[in-house]
Amino acid sequence: MKLGNLLKKELKELLTVQAIVSMLFTCGLLIVLGQFVGGAMDEAINDSNVSVQDLDGSEFTKKMLEALPEYGAEPELVDPSGLLADNGIKNLVIIPEGFGDKVMNGDEPVEIKCVNLISSGGMVSTLSGISAATMTEAIQKYVSDYTRTNKLSLNEKQSELVKEPVIVADYTEANGKTVKVSADGLSSMLMNQSIIAPMAVFFLVFMASQMIMTAISTEKIDKTLETLLSAPVSRITVLTAKMLAALIVALLNSASMMIGFAFYMNGLSGSMMEQTMTAAENTLGEDLTSIAEAMTTLGLTLSPGNMVLFGIQLFLTIAIGLSISLILGAMATDVKSVQTLTLPVVMLTMIPFFTVLFADVSSMSLPVQAVLYIIPFTHTYTAMGNMMFGHMGLFLGGLVYQVIFLIVCMYLAVKVFTTDLLFTMNFTPGTKKKGKGNVK
Repeated sequence: MKLGNLLKKELKELLTVQAIVSMLFTCGLLIVLGQFVGGAMDEAINDSNVSVQDLDGSEFTKKMLEALPEYGAEPELVDPSGLLADNGIKNLVIIPEGFGDKVMNGDEPVEIKCVNLISSGGMVSTLSGISAATMTEAIQKYVSDYTRTNKLSLNEKQSELVKEPVIVADYTEANGKTVKVSADGLSSMLMNQSIIAPMAVFFLVFMASQMIMTAISTEKIDKTLETLLSAPVSRITVLTAKMLAALIVALLNSASMMIGFAFYMNGLSGSMMEQTMTAAENTLGEDLTSIAEAMTTLGLTLSPGNMVLFGIQLFLTIAIGLSISLILGAMATDVKSVQTLTLPVVMLTMIPFFTVLFADVSSMSLPVQAVLYIIPFTHTYTAMGNMMFGHMGLFLGGLVYQVIFLIVCMYLAVKVFTTDLLFTMNFTPGTKKKGKGNVK
Protein backbone atom coordinates (compact mmCIF):
# COMPACT_ATOMS: atom_id res chain seq x y z
CA MET A 1 0.00 0.00 0.00
CA LYS A 2 2.84 2.36 0.81
CA LEU A 3 4.44 1.52 -2.53
CA GLY A 4 1.15 2.20 -4.35
CA ASN A 5 0.73 5.63 -2.76
CA LEU A 6 4.31 6.55 -3.53
CA LEU A 7 3.87 5.39 -7.13
CA LYS A 8 0.76 7.58 -7.56
CA LYS A 9 2.68 10.53 -6.15
CA GLU A 10 5.60 10.02 -8.53
CA LEU A 11 3.33 9.61 -11.58
CA LYS A 12 1.45 12.81 -10.71
CA GLU A 13 4.71 14.71 -10.53
CA LEU A 14 6.05 13.26 -13.79
CA LEU A 15 2.91 13.44 -15.98
CA THR A 16 2.60 17.23 -16.05
CA VAL A 17 1.05 19.39 -18.77
CA GLN A 18 4.53 20.32 -19.94
CA ALA A 19 5.46 16.64 -20.25
CA ILE A 20 2.37 15.86 -22.33
CA VAL A 21 2.97 18.88 -24.60
CA SER A 22 6.56 17.72 -25.06
CA MET A 23 5.37 14.28 -26.16
CA LEU A 24 3.01 15.74 -28.75
CA PHE A 25 5.61 18.23 -30.01
CA THR A 26 8.24 15.54 -30.55
CA CYS A 27 5.75 13.32 -32.33
CA GLY A 28 4.84 16.18 -34.68
CA LEU A 29 8.48 17.03 -35.25
CA LEU A 30 9.25 13.50 -36.43
CA ILE A 31 6.32 13.63 -38.85
CA VAL A 32 7.61 16.88 -40.38
CA LEU A 33 11.19 15.66 -40.61
CA GLY A 34 10.11 12.58 -42.55
CA GLN A 35 9.00 14.77 -45.44
CA PHE A 36 12.46 16.24 -45.99
CA VAL A 37 14.81 13.27 -45.84
CA GLY A 38 13.45 11.01 -48.57
CA GLY A 39 16.09 12.24 -51.00
CA ALA A 40 18.90 10.82 -48.90
CA MET A 41 17.30 7.37 -49.03
CA ASP A 42 16.92 7.55 -52.80
CA GLU A 43 20.59 8.44 -53.12
CA ALA A 44 21.59 5.41 -51.06
CA ILE A 45 19.52 3.18 -53.33
CA ASN A 46 20.95 4.63 -56.54
CA ASP A 47 24.55 4.31 -55.34
CA SER A 48 24.35 0.52 -54.93
CA ASN A 49 26.33 -1.24 -57.64
CA VAL A 50 24.91 -4.25 -59.47
CA SER A 51 27.13 -6.97 -60.93
CA VAL A 52 26.19 -8.89 -64.08
CA GLN A 53 27.37 -12.39 -64.96
CA ASP A 54 27.05 -13.08 -68.69
CA LEU A 55 26.90 -16.85 -69.23
CA ASP A 56 25.54 -16.38 -72.74
CA GLY A 57 28.28 -14.34 -74.44
CA SER A 58 26.23 -13.91 -77.62
CA GLU A 59 26.38 -10.87 -79.84
CA PHE A 60 22.86 -9.97 -78.75
CA THR A 61 23.82 -10.00 -75.07
CA LYS A 62 26.93 -7.87 -75.69
CA LYS A 63 24.88 -5.24 -77.51
CA MET A 64 22.28 -5.32 -74.76
CA LEU A 65 24.86 -4.72 -72.02
CA GLU A 66 26.37 -1.85 -73.99
CA ALA A 67 22.93 -0.27 -74.37
CA LEU A 68 21.78 -0.65 -70.75
CA PRO A 69 23.19 2.74 -69.62
CA GLU A 70 20.64 4.33 -71.95
CA TYR A 71 17.96 2.55 -69.94
CA GLY A 72 19.23 3.87 -66.60
CA ALA A 73 21.43 0.93 -65.52
CA GLU A 74 25.22 0.62 -65.29
CA PRO A 75 26.23 -3.08 -65.43
CA GLU A 76 29.50 -4.26 -63.89
CA LEU A 77 30.58 -7.52 -65.56
CA VAL A 78 31.92 -10.21 -63.21
CA ASP A 79 32.51 -13.96 -63.30
CA PRO A 80 31.87 -15.17 -59.71
CA SER A 81 31.58 -18.71 -58.41
CA GLY A 82 30.07 -19.80 -55.12
CA LEU A 83 28.21 -17.57 -52.68
CA LEU A 84 27.97 -13.81 -53.22
CA ALA A 85 29.52 -13.14 -49.80
CA ASP A 86 32.69 -15.00 -50.85
CA ASN A 87 33.12 -12.67 -53.84
CA GLY A 88 32.30 -9.37 -52.18
CA ILE A 89 29.15 -8.96 -54.31
CA LYS A 90 25.84 -7.62 -53.00
CA ASN A 91 23.62 -7.86 -56.10
CA LEU A 92 24.09 -10.19 -59.05
CA VAL A 93 22.09 -10.48 -62.26
CA ILE A 94 22.82 -13.74 -64.12
CA ILE A 95 22.18 -13.94 -67.87
CA PRO A 96 21.90 -17.68 -68.69
CA GLU A 97 23.43 -19.48 -71.63
CA GLY A 98 21.34 -19.27 -74.79
CA PHE A 99 19.65 -16.06 -73.67
CA GLY A 100 20.27 -14.21 -76.93
CA ASP A 101 19.12 -17.06 -79.20
CA LYS A 102 15.93 -17.55 -77.19
CA VAL A 103 15.09 -13.84 -77.39
CA MET A 104 15.65 -13.68 -81.15
CA ASN A 105 14.15 -17.04 -82.14
CA GLY A 106 11.95 -18.30 -79.30
CA ASP A 107 8.28 -17.85 -78.57
CA GLU A 108 8.55 -18.18 -74.80
CA PRO A 109 9.66 -15.67 -72.15
CA VAL A 110 13.32 -15.92 -71.23
CA GLU A 111 14.40 -16.17 -67.60
CA ILE A 112 17.26 -14.33 -65.95
CA LYS A 113 18.34 -14.72 -62.32
CA CYS A 114 18.63 -11.91 -59.83
CA VAL A 115 20.43 -12.82 -56.58
CA ASN A 116 20.60 -10.37 -53.68
CA LEU A 117 22.83 -10.76 -50.62
CA ILE A 118 21.53 -9.86 -47.17
CA SER A 119 24.43 -9.87 -44.71
CA SER A 120 22.92 -7.94 -41.82
CA GLY A 121 19.72 -6.29 -40.64
CA GLY A 122 21.00 -2.79 -41.34
CA MET A 123 19.34 -0.27 -43.61
CA VAL A 124 22.08 -0.20 -46.26
CA SER A 125 22.10 -3.98 -46.66
CA THR A 126 18.35 -4.30 -47.09
CA LEU A 127 18.04 -1.39 -49.53
CA SER A 128 20.72 -2.49 -51.99
CA GLY A 129 18.35 -4.96 -53.68
CA ILE A 130 16.30 -2.10 -55.13
CA SER A 131 19.18 -1.21 -57.45
CA ALA A 132 19.15 -4.80 -58.72
CA ALA A 133 15.47 -4.33 -59.57
CA THR A 134 16.44 -1.28 -61.62
CA MET A 135 18.91 -3.43 -63.59
CA THR A 136 16.38 -6.18 -64.34
CA GLU A 137 13.80 -3.61 -65.39
CA ALA A 138 16.34 -2.09 -67.78
CA ILE A 139 16.96 -5.53 -69.31
CA GLN A 140 13.23 -6.07 -69.65
CA LYS A 141 12.81 -2.73 -71.42
CA TYR A 142 15.69 -3.41 -73.82
CA VAL A 143 14.38 -6.85 -74.77
CA SER A 144 10.88 -5.45 -75.14
CA ASP A 145 12.11 -2.69 -77.46
CA TYR A 146 14.12 -5.20 -79.50
CA THR A 147 11.11 -7.47 -79.88
CA ARG A 148 8.87 -4.67 -81.04
CA THR A 149 11.30 -3.26 -83.58
CA ASN A 150 12.80 -6.49 -84.98
CA LYS A 151 9.98 -9.02 -84.99
CA LEU A 152 7.37 -8.52 -87.70
CA SER A 153 4.04 -10.21 -88.31
CA LEU A 154 3.59 -11.06 -84.67
CA ASN A 155 1.04 -13.68 -83.77
CA GLU A 156 -1.07 -13.52 -80.61
CA LYS A 157 1.48 -15.43 -78.58
CA GLN A 158 4.28 -13.17 -79.74
CA SER A 159 2.19 -10.14 -78.88
CA GLU A 160 1.98 -11.37 -75.33
CA LEU A 161 5.71 -11.93 -75.43
CA VAL A 162 6.22 -8.24 -76.22
CA LYS A 163 4.43 -7.32 -73.03
CA GLU A 164 6.50 -9.69 -70.89
CA PRO A 165 9.68 -10.78 -72.72
CA VAL A 166 11.66 -11.59 -69.56
CA ILE A 167 10.61 -13.39 -66.40
CA VAL A 168 12.82 -12.33 -63.52
CA ALA A 169 13.45 -15.05 -60.95
CA ASP A 170 14.42 -13.22 -57.78
CA TYR A 171 16.60 -15.04 -55.25
CA THR A 172 17.75 -13.89 -51.83
CA GLU A 173 20.77 -15.20 -49.97
CA ALA A 174 21.22 -15.07 -46.20
CA ASN A 175 22.87 -17.26 -43.57
CA GLY A 176 24.42 -19.40 -46.32
CA LYS A 177 21.00 -20.28 -47.80
CA THR A 178 19.30 -19.11 -50.99
CA VAL A 179 15.55 -18.85 -51.47
CA LYS A 180 13.52 -17.88 -54.51
CA VAL A 181 11.97 -14.70 -53.17
CA SER A 182 12.33 -11.00 -53.87
CA ALA A 183 14.71 -9.20 -51.51
CA ASP A 184 12.45 -6.15 -51.81
CA GLY A 185 9.72 -7.90 -49.86
CA LEU A 186 12.14 -8.97 -47.16
CA SER A 187 13.58 -5.46 -46.95
CA SER A 188 10.51 -3.88 -45.42
CA MET A 189 10.21 -6.65 -42.84
CA LEU A 190 13.86 -6.47 -41.83
CA MET A 191 13.73 -2.68 -41.77
CA ASN A 192 10.95 -2.76 -39.19
CA GLN A 193 12.99 -5.10 -37.02
CA SER A 194 16.38 -3.43 -37.46
CA ILE A 195 15.18 0.18 -37.11
CA ILE A 196 11.96 0.37 -35.14
CA ALA A 197 13.07 -2.06 -32.43
CA PRO A 198 16.30 -0.11 -31.66
CA MET A 199 14.29 3.12 -31.84
CA ALA A 200 11.90 1.81 -29.17
CA VAL A 201 14.83 0.73 -27.01
CA PHE A 202 16.47 4.13 -27.42
CA PHE A 203 13.42 6.07 -26.28
CA LEU A 204 12.67 3.69 -23.42
CA VAL A 205 16.17 4.04 -22.01
CA PHE A 206 16.43 7.77 -22.63
CA MET A 207 13.02 8.68 -21.28
CA ALA A 208 13.19 6.43 -18.22
CA SER A 209 16.64 7.74 -17.32
CA GLN A 210 15.70 11.37 -17.83
CA MET A 211 12.53 11.03 -15.77
CA ILE A 212 14.11 9.45 -12.73
CA MET A 213 17.14 11.75 -12.81
CA THR A 214 14.89 14.81 -12.90
CA ALA A 215 12.72 13.45 -10.09
CA ILE A 216 15.66 12.69 -7.79
CA SER A 217 17.49 15.92 -8.47
CA THR A 218 14.37 18.11 -8.12
CA GLU A 219 13.43 16.62 -4.78
CA LYS A 220 16.99 16.98 -3.57
CA ILE A 221 17.20 20.61 -4.69
CA ASP A 222 13.77 21.45 -3.16
CA LYS A 223 14.73 19.69 0.09
CA THR A 224 11.61 17.48 -0.16
CA LEU A 225 13.69 14.33 -0.47
CA GLU A 226 14.88 14.66 3.12
CA THR A 227 11.28 14.88 4.32
CA LEU A 228 10.26 11.86 2.24
CA LEU A 229 13.13 9.74 3.53
CA SER A 230 12.33 10.67 7.14
CA ALA A 231 8.83 9.18 6.78
CA PRO A 232 8.14 5.64 8.08
CA VAL A 233 8.91 4.11 4.67
CA SER A 234 12.06 2.24 3.77
CA ARG A 235 14.44 3.92 1.35
CA ILE A 236 14.29 0.85 -0.89
CA THR A 237 10.50 1.31 -1.22
CA VAL A 238 10.99 4.95 -2.21
CA LEU A 239 13.64 3.90 -4.70
CA THR A 240 11.36 1.23 -6.22
CA ALA A 241 8.44 3.66 -6.58
CA LYS A 242 10.60 6.17 -8.41
CA MET A 243 11.95 3.55 -10.81
CA LEU A 244 8.48 2.14 -11.60
CA ALA A 245 7.01 5.61 -12.19
CA ALA A 246 9.87 6.52 -14.50
CA LEU A 247 9.37 3.28 -16.45
CA ILE A 248 5.60 3.85 -16.90
CA VAL A 249 6.06 7.41 -18.13
CA ALA A 250 8.89 6.25 -20.38
CA LEU A 251 6.54 3.72 -22.00
CA LEU A 252 4.00 6.49 -22.72
CA ASN A 253 6.71 8.68 -24.21
CA SER A 254 8.01 5.80 -26.27
CA ALA A 255 4.52 5.10 -27.66
CA SER A 256 4.10 8.71 -28.80
CA MET A 257 7.58 8.70 -30.27
CA MET A 258 6.93 5.51 -32.20
CA ILE A 259 3.73 6.91 -33.71
CA GLY A 260 5.69 9.90 -34.96
CA PHE A 261 8.51 7.65 -36.10
CA ALA A 262 6.09 5.52 -38.14
CA PHE A 263 5.12 8.64 -40.12
CA TYR A 264 8.78 9.63 -40.28
CA MET A 265 9.70 6.28 -41.86
CA ASN A 266 6.80 6.57 -44.28
CA GLY A 267 8.16 9.89 -45.55
CA LEU A 268 11.72 8.63 -45.43
CA SER A 269 11.02 5.67 -47.69
CA GLY A 270 8.12 6.99 -49.76
CA SER A 271 9.68 6.75 -53.21
CA MET A 272 11.71 3.74 -52.20
CA MET A 273 8.60 1.80 -51.21
CA GLU A 274 6.96 2.79 -54.48
CA GLN A 275 9.88 1.23 -56.37
CA THR A 276 9.72 -1.82 -54.12
CA MET A 277 6.04 -2.43 -54.79
CA THR A 278 6.54 -2.03 -58.54
CA ALA A 279 9.43 -4.48 -58.55
CA ALA A 280 7.48 -6.97 -56.46
CA GLU A 281 4.50 -6.83 -58.80
CA ASN A 282 6.79 -7.52 -61.76
CA THR A 283 8.49 -10.49 -60.14
CA LEU A 284 5.62 -12.35 -58.46
CA GLY A 285 5.09 -15.85 -59.76
CA GLU A 286 3.22 -18.98 -58.78
CA ASP A 287 6.37 -20.64 -57.43
CA LEU A 288 7.64 -17.54 -55.66
CA THR A 289 8.24 -18.23 -51.98
CA SER A 290 6.10 -16.17 -49.63
CA ILE A 291 7.80 -13.60 -47.39
CA ALA A 292 6.95 -15.55 -44.23
CA GLU A 293 8.23 -18.84 -45.64
CA ALA A 294 11.40 -17.19 -46.97
CA MET A 295 12.23 -15.58 -43.63
CA THR A 296 11.74 -18.93 -41.88
CA THR A 297 13.92 -20.78 -44.39
CA LEU A 298 16.65 -18.14 -44.26
CA GLY A 299 16.56 -18.10 -40.46
CA LEU A 300 15.44 -14.47 -40.29
CA THR A 301 12.68 -15.02 -37.74
CA LEU A 302 12.87 -15.00 -33.97
CA SER A 303 11.66 -18.02 -32.04
CA PRO A 304 9.62 -17.61 -28.84
CA GLY A 305 12.79 -18.41 -26.92
CA ASN A 306 14.64 -15.63 -28.73
CA MET A 307 11.86 -13.18 -27.95
CA VAL A 308 12.08 -14.10 -24.27
CA LEU A 309 15.83 -13.50 -24.36
CA PHE A 310 15.29 -10.15 -26.04
CA GLY A 311 12.73 -9.20 -23.40
CA ILE A 312 15.23 -10.06 -20.66
CA GLN A 313 17.86 -7.95 -22.35
CA LEU A 314 15.44 -5.05 -22.74
CA PHE A 315 14.69 -5.20 -19.01
CA LEU A 316 18.41 -5.25 -18.19
CA THR A 317 18.97 -2.27 -20.48
CA ILE A 318 16.29 -0.12 -18.86
CA ALA A 319 17.45 -1.15 -15.40
CA ILE A 320 21.00 -0.12 -16.27
CA GLY A 321 19.80 3.26 -17.50
CA LEU A 322 17.76 3.81 -14.34
CA SER A 323 20.59 2.84 -12.00
CA ILE A 324 23.02 5.17 -13.77
CA SER A 325 20.47 7.97 -13.58
CA LEU A 326 19.92 7.40 -9.86
CA ILE A 327 23.63 7.92 -9.21
CA LEU A 328 23.88 10.98 -11.47
CA GLY A 329 20.64 12.50 -10.15
CA ALA A 330 21.94 12.28 -6.59
CA MET A 331 24.89 14.48 -7.59
CA ALA A 332 22.73 17.39 -8.80
CA THR A 333 22.70 20.61 -6.81
CA ASP A 334 20.75 22.94 -9.13
CA VAL A 335 18.99 23.03 -12.51
CA LYS A 336 22.21 23.74 -14.37
CA SER A 337 23.89 20.67 -12.92
CA VAL A 338 20.87 18.48 -13.88
CA GLN A 339 21.23 19.53 -17.52
CA THR A 340 24.93 18.75 -17.46
CA LEU A 341 24.53 15.40 -15.71
CA THR A 342 22.07 14.14 -18.35
CA LEU A 343 24.81 14.33 -20.98
CA PRO A 344 26.50 10.98 -20.08
CA VAL A 345 23.23 9.07 -20.45
CA VAL A 346 22.39 10.89 -23.68
CA MET A 347 25.78 10.10 -25.21
CA LEU A 348 25.72 6.46 -24.05
CA THR A 349 22.34 5.93 -25.74
CA MET A 350 22.82 8.05 -28.87
CA ILE A 351 26.28 6.93 -30.03
CA PRO A 352 25.50 3.21 -30.40
CA PHE A 353 21.96 3.91 -31.61
CA PHE A 354 22.96 5.99 -34.63
CA THR A 355 25.91 3.70 -35.32
CA VAL A 356 23.69 0.61 -35.47
CA LEU A 357 21.03 2.51 -37.43
CA PHE A 358 23.31 3.17 -40.41
CA ALA A 359 26.14 0.63 -40.12
CA ASP A 360 26.98 -2.97 -39.25
CA VAL A 361 29.02 -3.02 -36.05
CA SER A 362 30.52 -6.45 -36.83
CA SER A 363 32.09 -5.10 -40.03
CA MET A 364 33.96 -2.27 -38.25
CA SER A 365 37.55 -2.37 -37.07
CA LEU A 366 38.29 -4.17 -33.81
CA PRO A 367 39.16 -0.99 -31.84
CA VAL A 368 35.87 0.62 -32.86
CA GLN A 369 33.94 -2.55 -32.00
CA ALA A 370 35.63 -2.68 -28.60
CA VAL A 371 34.62 0.90 -27.81
CA LEU A 372 31.03 0.29 -28.89
CA TYR A 373 30.65 -3.00 -27.04
CA ILE A 374 31.89 -1.43 -23.80
CA ILE A 375 28.69 0.64 -23.90
CA PRO A 376 26.01 -1.73 -22.50
CA PHE A 377 23.22 -0.33 -24.70
CA THR A 378 25.00 -1.40 -27.91
CA HIS A 379 24.26 -5.06 -27.16
CA THR A 380 20.51 -4.39 -27.04
CA TYR A 381 20.52 -2.41 -30.29
CA THR A 382 22.27 -5.29 -32.09
CA ALA A 383 20.41 -8.11 -30.32
CA MET A 384 17.73 -8.86 -32.93
CA GLY A 385 20.20 -8.77 -35.80
CA ASN A 386 22.63 -11.03 -33.94
CA MET A 387 19.90 -13.60 -33.26
CA MET A 388 18.52 -13.52 -36.81
CA PHE A 389 21.92 -13.96 -38.43
CA GLY A 390 23.15 -16.65 -36.05
CA HIS A 391 25.58 -14.61 -33.94
CA MET A 392 24.36 -16.17 -30.69
CA GLY A 393 27.80 -16.11 -29.08
CA LEU A 394 27.93 -12.35 -29.48
CA PHE A 395 24.37 -11.99 -28.20
CA LEU A 396 24.87 -14.17 -25.11
CA GLY A 397 28.20 -12.49 -24.37
CA GLY A 398 26.46 -9.12 -24.43
CA LEU A 399 23.73 -10.45 -22.14
CA VAL A 400 26.26 -11.65 -19.58
CA TYR A 401 28.11 -8.34 -19.80
CA GLN A 402 24.89 -6.43 -19.14
CA VAL A 403 24.09 -8.56 -16.09
CA ILE A 404 27.53 -7.81 -14.62
CA PHE A 405 27.21 -4.13 -15.52
CA LEU A 406 23.77 -3.93 -13.87
CA ILE A 407 24.98 -5.60 -10.67
CA VAL A 408 27.77 -3.04 -10.34
CA CYS A 409 25.47 -0.09 -11.12
CA MET A 410 22.71 -1.23 -8.75
CA TYR A 411 25.22 -1.80 -5.97
CA LEU A 412 26.47 1.76 -6.39
CA ALA A 413 22.92 3.16 -6.66
CA VAL A 414 21.70 1.41 -3.52
CA LYS A 415 24.81 2.46 -1.65
CA VAL A 416 24.25 6.09 -2.65
CA PHE A 417 20.53 6.04 -1.87
CA THR A 418 20.74 4.27 1.48
CA THR A 419 23.63 6.26 2.90
CA ASP A 420 24.50 9.90 3.50
CA LEU A 421 26.16 10.00 0.08
CA LEU A 422 22.74 10.98 -1.27
CA PHE A 423 23.11 14.35 0.44
CA THR A 424 26.89 14.81 0.55
CA MET A 425 27.91 14.05 -3.05
CA ASN A 426 27.23 16.85 -5.51
CA PHE A 427 28.26 18.26 -8.84
CA THR A 428 28.43 22.04 -9.33
CA PRO A 429 29.44 23.02 -12.90
CA GLY A 430 31.11 26.32 -13.53
CA THR A 431 32.53 26.78 -10.02
CA LYS A 432 35.91 26.11 -8.48
CA LYS A 433 36.97 25.78 -4.92
CA LYS A 434 40.63 25.94 -3.96
CA GLY A 435 41.62 24.31 -7.21
CA LYS A 436 40.31 20.90 -6.17
CA GLY A 437 37.76 20.49 -8.97
CA ASN A 438 34.01 20.62 -9.20
CA VAL A 439 32.98 17.26 -7.74
CA LYS A 440 32.72 17.44 -3.95
